[in-house]
Amino acid sequence: MPETALTYLRRGQRGIFQEVYFPRRVAAQGTIFNALETGHNEAEVKRYLQDNADVLLQELQDYRHIFDSQWYDVPARRKQKLTREDALARITSYVSPFMGWSNYVVDGVFFGKNGQMIEEATQIVRLIFRFDSSYAVKAADAQCKDVLRAILFWVITDRQGRLDEVSAWSKAEQKRFIKEYEPFTKHKMDFAQRYFEPVAREAFKWMGDCLLFTFGYLVRQFSERLTELGHPEEEIWVASFLNLTVNIMKKAPQQPMQ
Repeated sequence: MPETALTYLRRGQRGIFQEVYFPRRVAAQGTIFNALETGHNEAEVKRYLQDNADVLLQELQDYRHIFDSQWYDVPARRKQKLTREDALARITSYVSPFMGWSNYVVDGVFFGKNGQMIEEATQIVRLIFRFDSSYAVKAADAQCKDVLRAILFWVITDRQGRLDEVSAWSKAEQKRFIKEYEPFTKHKMDFAQRYFEPVAREAFKWMGDCLLFTFGYLVRQFSERLTELGHPEEEIWVASFLNLTVNIMKKAPQQPMQ
């Protein structure tokens, strides 16, 4: 008799892979660990973001649109001038994407402004954010899981070079997506036309939450602590890879014996 499969491979999901690089300072280790541990507490992260809403609007100027809740929720163009109240409203809708981390230390050599070599241990915190769409059940029921996956790959990875005024869920973007993946069968075309906009909005909201966590909360705490220790860093680098594909091997429910 053939053996019963006890595991199954889930088709690749989109995610974001990030690494935060900063000098290894012994005195800062407690702060780093506490910030990471507390990072899973959604209420604590929200409180920190709310307490620093004014300064975050300035520090994240190139990403100010993430503080506009209307950018995600209503079919309107983003606001040109955002206020503290706008930022607080957006932070209220923050949903933690953080599920854990890994870290490692490497020896690095860097060149200073005058060309001198600086040898320094570098601590790297590795973050993986995996996106689960709330439309997965609808896609499965409609036999359109591949369409949902294609939309997410398109939105999260392939279309990051948009102009500021163009939203990921615009009718023009939807038309380009459909053109890219033609031909569609009728039921898949219906699904793409109905769900492209809400799926894209949901994905960009999640990406905004990832950005708020990494830059508005985590890196900011590292920077604050290094400054308190008298070792302020002019730059802290974060490498972000938006083309992460996560495949998961899961245990399948065992079927009862007949």
